[in-house]
Amino acid sequence: MLAFLSVAFLIYGVMHIYALARVWLAFQHSPGLGFTLVLSGLVMTFSPLILWHITKQNWHSATVVTSWVVYIWMGFLFLFCSIALVFDAGNAMASLLGFKWPLNEPMAFLTVGLLALSMLGYGFIEARQIHVERIRIITPKLAPAIGHVTIAQISDLHLGVMLGDEFLERVIARLREIKPDIIVATGDIIDGQGDDLDALSRRFLTLQPPDGKFAVLGNHEYYAGLDNSLRFLRSAGFTVLRGESAAAGGIIVAGIDDPSAGATGVDSKLASIPQGDFIVLLKHQPVVDSETPFDLQLSGHIHGGQIFPFGLLTRLSYGVRTGLTRLADGRWLYVSRGAGTWGPPIRIFAAPEITLITIESEHK
Repeated sequence: MLAFLSVAFLIYGVMHIYALARVWLAFQHSPGLGFTLVLSGLVMTFSPLILWHITKQNWHSATVVTSWVVYIWMGFLFLFCSIALVFDAGNAMASLLGFKWPLNEPMAFLTVGLLALSMLGYGFIEARQIHVERIRIITPKLAPAIGHVTIAQISDLHLGVMLGDEFLERVIARLREIKPDIIVATGDIIDGQGDDLDALSRRFLTLQPPDGKFAVLGNHEYYAGLDNSLRFLRSAGFTVLRGESAAAGGIIVAGIDDPSAGATGVDSKLASIPQGDFIVLLKHQPVVDSETPFDLQLSGHIHGGQIFPFGLLTRLSYGVRTGLTRLADGRWLYVSRGAGTWGPPIRIFAAPEITLITIESEHK
């Protein structure tokens, strides 16, 4: 963890150096400007640590304000650096081809800044447009008498300081619209900032699908504290599956802890699941284990990248894409983009989603 944090802060620091160097080149140099840039660069680079300290003090108002400032700046900085790098590449290409780049430093800085602000605004709007993705799977394992069963998957809500009652109401409203037989939550339903989430957990009690609600732990449930997370999910009416399974609606719903929760072998109990039943496996991270029985694995975690082009990086890292994939052995994997956001409250070309899965009998 220490090595990961060190690398993360190194990258974040380099991004600040690059962005603030653009400011230095765009404006008339002065000792005052230099001092201001160095000081602001240091403060903003280590602002996540400042936020962490404020959160630990339980200063709610300060935590809310600081969270918005820190994460909006983080989103703007990423967009600014990404766009500026494209401009730099264009400038370098123009030089190689013998053309004059049309923008001087002040004009380039202003253009990049305005584009980054525009993308930030777009991302803020996209993050609030929850889509319902619908998929259909036909199987001989579902009894003809049942016909079909519908499952609504929610994932990566990240309820907490940044996303609260208003956001959850949008999620619940969409779930009421689609009226699933089963609701499943595939991790990171709450965030790791230690907020009082009792009121939010009670909101889930208004949802009573006929065949139950099931959940598994994600990495952020671990960050929020395992006991607090389990209490939240159970108070919200979810049956938390920790290497366990349950019959629901003519299928089997099974679940595995995220490795962050310190899971050690609890999934071995899944080996006894009857293989003749259709098994839906809930697993936060989209990593497929050939030894774990399932017909359809539902995962989340990667947010579809959340901000383009991170989706390309998550695909390289996990070797999977968002959406439905037919695996080589005939089983299915569905990776949700999730409904919430982590860090910057924006999504760019990775719209939030709730997934409605219809499992139909081949012999109905």
